[in-house]
Amino acid sequence: MSMKTAGTLVAAVAFAGLAGCGDGGMGPAGPGAGPGGAAAPQAPGELSLERRAYIVSLESDELTVIDLDRLEIVGRVATAGRGNHMAELNADFTKAYVSSPETNEAIVVDARTLEVEKRITVARHPTHVSASRDGRLLALVDEEANAVSFIDPVTDVEIKRLEGFYTPHFVRWAADGRHAYVANLGAHHLTQVDLATMAISGHVVLEGFTGPPSAVEAPDEGGFADAQIDRDGILYAAHRSTGRVLVYDTRTETKLPELTVGPKPWIVYAEHPFANVTVRVVPNWGDMTVSLIDAKQSMMRVADAGDHDSNGVNYSSLAPDRAWVMNRLRNDIAVIDTTRGVIAKRIDVGGNTETASTTPDGKWIVAAVSSANRVVVIDARTSEIVKTFENVGKYPWSVTIPRGQNYCH
Repeated sequence: MSMKTAGTLVAAVAFAGLAGCGDGGMGPAGPGAGPGGAAAPQAPGELSLERRAYIVSLESDELTVIDLDRLEIVGRVATAGRGNHMAELNADFTKAYVSSPETNEAIVVDARTLEVEKRITVARHPTHVSASRDGRLLALVDEEANAVSFIDPVTDVEIKRLEGFYTPHFVRWAADGRHAYVANLGAHHLTQVDLATMAISGHVVLEGFTGPPSAVEAPDEGGFADAQIDRDGILYAAHRSTGRVLVYDTRTETKLPELTVGPKPWIVYAEHPFANVTVRVVPNWGDMTVSLIDAKQSMMRVADAGDHDSNGVNYSSLAPDRAWVMNRLRNDIAVIDTTRGVIAKRIDVGGNTETASTTPDGKWIVAAVSSANRVVVIDARTSEIVKTFENVGKYPWSVTIPRGQNYCH
């Protein structure tokens, strides 16, 4: 979500102060999971770099680190960032990159020492950062500069600043390593980037509109918030102002028939590491439904499952017929039975839920409850909260787990 929009929605939250660390206050990556590769070797007794969750807070500068084996907070990093948006990891999980929109930086944190290692200056208002599938590149969208910063995660240098976008909102990577696709929140097209030349190589345009050089802009964030690519290489991008979904085969570079979902759809959640989860869910903000898209492109709508600002959908390999919808305005997480198209349960989390990440084994769903400065851990098999962490910065905003299902607003 554009931080301009986010700023109008964030409620004022009293800062409760920080508890001490550990208070317990309470192979290759799959699609969308961030870069692959094994974590760096650990000394005996050292906490695993793979079994962590990184929590970025919007209204304070902390990066909170949770150990997922012990379910304890093991570190808090004062990043000195402002309006921090999300984190991404390098290939061996030894570094975390935190986007700081109000200082125009990517902040590099050493995951072993939990200290700030470097600050990389980029263009205006960087928000979403994503790693290429081989871990050799990071892409950071500079929304207000209509640019994408490409960063070398070995040298931590911005090696290319590519312009020509329309409020770029997320970068996703094709499996063959040749192209990346950029969702333009302010237009009716996606942008294809050739990774060999680091140049714009094409556009995927919604039917009835035109792309560059005669691009039709989409005011009021009416374009594409994300363009997630599933395990079969099929890209899904929900178009906000028309209620349609652009479908594109990244392997053959051909458009497929578009789909119609509900009004004001946010994101089609299609990237995750779970081979046995075949449904793709999109929250429709206009009527508070969610649309379920199956492998054959047929759909069901589930009424009253979302709200007017649902910012996430999670899955798990341990419950492949379930989807967890993060509802900001309802202050709950709706658990959807995706086989029957019904709400199986509502989880009261005691505040507005922004985003979540699922661990790569499908066991835990770690969700940010922003207005309560809280993070909850949900057992995917039972949909019960098994751990609550209080005082997780101020307005915890996004969650990143190595090889997990990671996304942002």
